[in-house]
Amino acid sequence: MTHLNISPLNRRSFLSYVALGTLVLLTKDLLDPASAMADSEVSDKNLSRLETYHIFVPYTTARNGGKETFTLRSGETCQVAIPSKAQDSQEITIKGRGQQGKDITVVLHTLYDRQLRIADQVYQEIDKNTQFIKEASKAKCKFVYEQIEDGEYINDVIALDFLDYVIGSSKLDNKIKERYEIASNNSRLLGTEQAIEMALSQSKLTEAEKQLIRGTFASVRASEPVPDFNALTEINSIVAASALPLEIKQYYLSASTKIAALTVDFILVKLIDENPKLTPESEKYLSTYQQVRAGKRVEDAAALKSLDSFISNAEIPENAKVVYSLARKQNLDNKVALGEKIYDFVQAFVEFKERMDDAKDAKDAAKKAGAAIVPLATKILSLLGVKTATGVTISSLSGVAATNATLAVLGGGSVASGGLGMLGGLAVVTGGAALIGAAGVLSIALVSEMDSEDQKNLGIAIGTGTIAGTATVLAAWTVATALEVAGTLSGAAAITATISALGGLGLITGGTAFVAGGVAIGIWSLLKSGKTRDSSVLHQLETRTYTYTEDIIPGYWGEFFSQKKDVIPKYGIKEGFSAPNIPLDKLSNALSSWLSLDSEEKVIALIDNSVFKDAKEGVVFTNAKMAWKVFLVSEPDSINYENLATFVNKGTKLTSLLSDAKQKQELSKLKKVVDILSDEKYSTNLSKLQELVALVGSDKNLSDLVSNEKYKNKLPQLKNAVAILSDEKYSQNLSKLKDVVDVLSNEPELVKFFSSQLVSQLSDKNYTNDLSRLKKVVDTFQNESDKDNFTKLLRQIGQKYSTV
Repeated sequence: MTHLNISPLNRRSFLSYVALGTLVLLTKDLLDPASAMADSEVSDKNLSRLETYHIFVPYTTARNGGKETFTLRSGETCQVAIPSKAQDSQEITIKGRGQQGKDITVVLHTLYDRQLRIADQVYQEIDKNTQFIKEASKAKCKFVYEQIEDGEYINDVIALDFLDYVIGSSKLDNKIKERYEIASNNSRLLGTEQAIEMALSQSKLTEAEKQLIRGTFASVRASEPVPDFNALTEINSIVAASALPLEIKQYYLSASTKIAALTVDFILVKLIDENPKLTPESEKYLSTYQQVRAGKRVEDAAALKSLDSFISNAEIPENAKVVYSLARKQNLDNKVALGEKIYDFVQAFVEFKERMDDAKDAKDAAKKAGAAIVPLATKILSLLGVKTATGVTISSLSGVAATNATLAVLGGGSVASGGLGMLGGLAVVTGGAALIGAAGVLSIALVSEMDSEDQKNLGIAIGTGTIAGTATVLAAWTVATALEVAGTLSGAAAITATISALGGLGLITGGTAFVAGGVAIGIWSLLKSGKTRDSSVLHQLETRTYTYTEDIIPGYWGEFFSQKKDVIPKYGIKEGFSAPNIPLDKLSNALSSWLSLDSEEKVIALIDNSVFKDAKEGVVFTNAKMAWKVFLVSEPDSINYENLATFVNKGTKLTSLLSDAKQKQELSKLKKVVDILSDEKYSTNLSKLQELVALVGSDKNLSDLVSNEKYKNKLPQLKNAVAILSDEKYSQNLSKLKDVVDVLSNEPELVKFFSSQLVSQLSDKNYTNDLSRLKKVVDTFQNESDKDNFTKLLRQIGQKYSTV
């Protein structure tokens, strides 16, 4: 099979996805253990069912009839005829399409229902029963629902999360909620399937290799053991390197990690249960293995030693041996040693992150730092006890004893056990914490170490992939290592440990670093309100839909911000935040009090200029405009980037005009005359009088300025205007320029002392109007340095927009 070349940054993303993915598998049972146990119950009678496939049918197809295509576990495609007026949970048998030529059952799922009219009930919930802040949010929810109903992939998973919470926390009938959840999960799965197919269409794999990958994904989708570890690693690599949103990657990789553990568990339980050498004492060895699987201290040291030797020498995939070995090392009772391990790992990661940042800052630095990145990455993996492993095809996955033992602990949501697989959401895990953690670490190692020129064979484009935020990655790693600590606790202690590993509830509720991933939203929602709606959760979720939650921002704004990472802090502006690190509580306050956005508008940056630091006044940059609210000014204001670009261009022309040699000479002469006249004793100073006569010469305007008494009281205003225009530092300051415009507007008799080109530029109504509005924004900053920095930022944004 092929080897991949994943860039260090893409590897860093993958680490985050797997770590947070592992977390989500263990979170729900920590917060709601009763529900977890109920979800994982397995019925033996379900195991005798035909090979089953759950598919979602779009509304129109379910109503009118048609055909739907899906992928079999074999990797082949299969088409099923959908009858008109199809019903939810309707089963259709297809002859001979299963493994070994057996029949299969296809279970249909749809939001079409002639009696319930689900869409009407959902729209009523959106319109009447939810206290939204924005009308645009209602339109956004309805648009997302229409896409879900039609069986489409929704790239805007943040809006999908929002609608999920609206419906999940509503008083709609539970059956409707369940059907909606399936439809929502279907959208996420469609995105993953499309990413895999896009990569395969560009790959150099044989048709048989492509079919193996498709079939392996079908197994993951069904939450069942996979037939080939290599194929699973390749799918992980494709998904991690794709342009899918971070949350969808996490959603898939959460399932992938669980299925890797499930497959290993299946192999090991089958090995122990069916091997003749262990038959007399198989129950003892199974009990020993189960303690290892859960990360508990093993009671029988002799049995453990024998089990280690037996598994090490067994003819099973190397992956299974390594996952067992990693799980075997997780002594969760030794909290001190684990704490030291976390600390050492975090320190190593911080060093790794610094090297990566250095490498990105300069090409020369990259050459030097690059040499150190590889051993550092090895150090990070070695701290977790990672060893390399080669994927080996699993030849057999049969055995009722192995199936029962495995599915009861890890596979509660699998299709084989009567569940819906990934279509029903991520199955709750009630055991096997150490095994899942070990499988996640091995996945990280395999993707990280697959460096070769064969990357393009999988159709993975170099340089693709979403880069997770620094805080997310660092804390995610900490969580991955600390999971076993939370796994040994229960109730409030478990909640405290989990939230502590995430960086504290304040981080979750106040920023997007974890909220963006969706995992923390689930924890937060359960902590704050369980299954009932909480307005603060609702508002925070809504707020996420109006900003970017990943580091990569699309379009030219993404280019602008990637070149000037953390633009607001870069310019030295205090209380400034760039996406995706804008605190949601601040943005939520802005949205509810003064900020008006269209449904498709996204906030790129926020500057909090409010008195109480609650963002109820401030400045916001979106992908369409700059908006602001000034303290004690009743109405907020905004300017779109097209007009800002026009304003900046006119400002540039003004700067160019003031730099003209002739213009500078005339301003210099006027400044000298005004300076002399401003000196009350100039008339008694012979040298000053001589200089004045020489300056005035035959200039009628200057002569009038000297001789006409009416200008005497206007000299201070004229002097200030001339000083501003003569100094490049002041001539580019919006507040200072507004002072000049005010002089020309309020003192029309002084206009004649400036050139007609300059007067024309400073009298343009659109320019002066925008200048007046923007001055109000600039003046909200307390010191001159911030004013200059903000003006510089506006100028660069306007120039950037002009070049697009």
